[in-house]
Amino acid sequence: MLAFIQQYFTSVVAALAIMSTAYLIFWIVFGTSLRNRKIQLSKRAGAHQIREEIVTTLLSFIGSTVFMFCILTLKDNGLTKFHAEAGKYGLLYEVMTVIVMLLISDTWFYWSHRAMHHPKVYKYVHALHHKSLDVNPYTSTSFHVIESVMLTVWVLPLGLLMPISMTALGVMQVIGTLNNLKSHLGYELFPGFFKFFPFNMLVTATNHSLHHTQYNGNYGLFFRFWDIICDTELNSTNSTFTEIHGRADETIIDNTKYRTLTIDKLVKENNNTVSVYFRPTDKAFYNYQAGQYLTLKVKIGGKTYNRCFSLSSSPNIDDFLRITVKLKGDVSHYFFNDAKPGDSIESLLPVGDFTFRPHAHSAKNYVMVAGGSGITPLFSMIQQILRREEQSRVTLLYANKTETTTIFKEELQRLAEQYPQFTYVEYISGKKRISKEELSATIAPNATYYICGPDALKEGVAKHLKDLNIPKSNIHIENFADGYVPLFGLFQKKVGSKMAATFLILFSLFSLGQTTHAQMIKSQSTLAGNWHDKNHPEKIVAITSSAHVFIGKDKTEKIVFRDLKSIGKNQYTGTLINPDDNETFDITISMVSSDEFTFSVKKFIFTKEFTFQRLPQR
Repeated sequence: MLAFIQQYFTSVVAALAIMSTAYLIFWIVFGTSLRNRKIQLSKRAGAHQIREEIVTTLLSFIGSTVFMFCILTLKDNGLTKFHAEAGKYGLLYEVMTVIVMLLISDTWFYWSHRAMHHPKVYKYVHALHHKSLDVNPYTSTSFHVIESVMLTVWVLPLGLLMPISMTALGVMQVIGTLNNLKSHLGYELFPGFFKFFPFNMLVTATNHSLHHTQYNGNYGLFFRFWDIICDTELNSTNSTFTEIHGRADETIIDNTKYRTLTIDKLVKENNNTVSVYFRPTDKAFYNYQAGQYLTLKVKIGGKTYNRCFSLSSSPNIDDFLRITVKLKGDVSHYFFNDAKPGDSIESLLPVGDFTFRPHAHSAKNYVMVAGGSGITPLFSMIQQILRREEQSRVTLLYANKTETTTIFKEELQRLAEQYPQFTYVEYISGKKRISKEELSATIAPNATYYICGPDALKEGVAKHLKDLNIPKSNIHIENFADGYVPLFGLFQKKVGSKMAATFLILFSLFSLGQTTHAQMIKSQSTLAGNWHDKNHPEKIVAITSSAHVFIGKDKTEKIVFRDLKSIGKNQYTGTLINPDDNETFDITISMVSSDEFTFSVKKFIFTKEFTFQRLPQR
């Protein structure tokens, strides 16, 4: 119990010290001078987020500490090939061991990470980590307790197959910690030449930050090649990295505090959709890009909900902010049924990576593919293109279940009549579908595709475009992620969350303490038996125990080891007695495995190492 608690708190304190130092250096001391290197120019990682990340870290380290204790227990009982002797097989073997672990770790992380993004798994485990959209050093250890084990479980089967020194394992842990910190730093520190081969094979901070905001892509840990091979790298990875290194004098917008928005009016678009109009007094709200969204904090019946809604208004065109909400949950029902003009809603400033910036002299071809309420951000983009890029052409393919559920139908028809460069094609389920042939008809030089809607539509259209050889860099897909859903309903209430977390910690500590205590006693019993000096096999010592004190006698019944007592896991102190002249030495024995222990004897300025091995049973 004591050993587990010590290991747990040592790990937590060390992690918090490293993260706090990094946060102090990059976010506080040099935050202003490094502002051009901050990946997200809208700072969202405030005190509330950091508090949540620290609490999550405290829980996640229970899982990682449990796993480490399992590794050490198996090692001490000789059930794995982990060993304490660094360099036992030579320096080259140690180096190759670390390289092999890096490659296996990266492979395991990619596939397990990608699996955790499966819709049926994501919201119960990995979504907890993704609650941190603006990553910072404290995000690097903010994982669900299940995920904290999954991240390192690959070590165990490897230790069963090949000899691994604890030194190599320690080096791997240091590399992993630094890489994890780098990926969640929030600042891009890699120099510009890292966009060229072979440096561009490494996962940068930009690469992983985009994963937190765009979700479905950039799954790699150390290297990019799995993302490249499996075609899961996000389109904006290279362009964002290049854009960061081209910045001159950026301003970081503080978006850590919610600001008040007042509802100006509500317009029901159809029988299950409502548009909510705001006229903010804070002009900072108008500084947004087409396609971005608002993060709202809505209080309903004593509960507070945080929800994200895309803006359907267009920047520099509309003098209002508008979100268009389709009935789905508590918040959407509130806006549809209960909200009224004059109600106040709290919101963060607009953010998001699924964006469009118009260029007045551009003459491009845009194809927008929407499904249901996925029209919301695309409608904002369409207005921008038609009014700010008059030489560009826009084609909208819009799928709905019925004609009555089509959002902005009249507005879209009016835009099609007013702008000859805009083509609007409507698809109704059961009548007409967006097929590969339909998409093939939209192919034009330098066509750029924006897709938003249900997962089935996005996946189907993306596959069709791939079959049509449309470059991935020309395809932009909006991905929404479900919020974190705790495994236990008790966690859904604030008081219940604290009680459950406290119970989880106490129960884990108690259970593991009992297991650790039993393992220590079992480990101590391994010292009893017949042993011989590795360098002098004829010197045999029989060690026996009495009330956890061990005594060793040679073949003539002379005492060689006296008063050996445990001082920790697999370590003992006591006295060595030279049977020839009865000279005594204070020694500390370390159990390398269940079949081997070592100790050293110092006389004057000389130190001699001894290794004893267990005699096989007959």
